Amino acid sequence: MATYIDRVETSVVRYEPGPLPEEVEDLGGYVVSELKRLGDILLNQSLIRLDRTHIEPPKPRTGDVRYADGTDWNPVSGGEGIYFYNGTLWVKL
Repeated sequence: MATYIDRVETSVVRYEPGPLPEEVEDLGGYVVSELKRLGDILLNQSLIRLDRTHIEPPKPRTGDVRYADGTDWNPVSGGEGIYFYNGTLWVKL
């Protein structure tokens, strides 16, 4: 079975409602579409899927977890990977 190491999948982890349709008849499709987007977000969070992050969060809080790309953002020179913020610095897991 082939694997695609270089393939980057974007997962949605934040929700912001799309613009409301102008026609009342389009409201049903809009609701279905928004519910699907919300379902995708819930799935990503239940699987703990992390997006690759290219910049350090401006105000990290103790307990934050991020997946650093290791190039644009390279915490403690640890390279690409998952990091935990302990309140002082990012620690690679």
